[in-house]
Amino acid sequence: MSIESDFINVPPLPYSLNAQASSVIVFFNFLEMPICVAQAPEDVISRVTFARFKDILVATSWDKTVRLYDCEDNGRLLSKYSGDDPVLDAVVFDGDRKVAYCDLGGNVNILDVSSNTSAALGKHAGPVKAIAHHYNTNMIFTAGWDKRIKAFDVRSSNLKAVAEAEIFGKAHCMDLVDNVLVVADSCKRVYIYDLGRGTSGLASPEFKDGILKFQHRCIRCFKNLKGFALGSIEGRVAWEYFSKDPHVVSQQYAFKCHRDKGSGDSDVAFAVNCIDFHPRYGTFVTAGADGLICAWDGKSRKRLWKSTSFGTSVSSVAFNHTGDLLAIAVSDEFNINEPTQAPAIYIRQIKPDEFRPKTAS
Repeated sequence: MSIESDFINVPPLPYSLNAQASSVIVFFNFLEMPICVAQAPEDVISRVTFARFKDILVATSWDKTVRLYDCEDNGRLLSKYSGDDPVLDAVVFDGDRKVAYCDLGGNVNILDVSSNTSAALGKHAGPVKAIAHHYNTNMIFTAGWDKRIKAFDVRSSNLKAVAEAEIFGKAHCMDLVDNVLVVADSCKRVYIYDLGRGTSGLASPEFKDGILKFQHRCIRCFKNLKGFALGSIEGRVAWEYFSKDPHVVSQQYAFKCHRDKGSGDSDVAFAVNCIDFHPRYGTFVTAGADGLICAWDGKSRKRLWKSTSFGTSVSSVAFNHTGDLLAIAVSDEFNINEPTQAPAIYIRQIKPDEFRPKTAS
């Protein structure tokens, strides 16, 4: 990654951005001076996610846009597509040539990267909270507040799902890795679908109930597909396994994070907004509404490091496919007062030692 000298330099973190101007910031570690590019979304950033093969970053936002950035060229804005509803999630597929995204209006659309044109793929009866691409079947899976999981064939133009499943509550978060699809709903139930049988796997999920006491906010599968990490609004993460073997189950645990000392002996808990796993090491980061990101080694149950404050909520994080870049979306979620700074995206270059697990020799 090269850095051009004609970009605007801004002070090192922590700092306060001008609330009148949004920015994308590229920097190499938390202590070095970041480079500021004024091209970030103008409202809450709902998701940042990388392309499968390239260092192209996609950002979705409540400002109704889908934006693509070239992380090999200082986070340069490649394109911006504006729709009619706030965009909640996106995924890149088809050799990084297309982006499937979903919105608050219940729409599931496909954006052609080269032409920057959008076409409808499907519809839910309510907001669509999460979207994912299943590589083996080339299907788009969505989870909505209409209590439905749907699968859409990207080759079809009839706007109808080829398969769907009903869940008990509104979908709050979802992840899909290989043939494992996990969905967490408002009833605090986690659904586990085996897509090794294709879309027929939606008919017979396994369940996990009572993992965390409070509302689930984010979920990510382990890279080895043996389980998942689940984050809640109460500043807590659960480390869960799919296996029902008693010995394996005994290794499950939950831990507190993203908390601050309040008055007296009580803690102020902040939501865990996002979790993502390092593609090489299997360690992971959590993004909190407290304005911090933390790195963890789940196997050894240790925190690797904690960032300085970004000044407001960290709404989304994502590693690129090689694990040498970490995208960090910072945007005020109106949790307390009026927003104090504009949305921003940070693209941080990762050093190998920063995410090497504690258990590694």
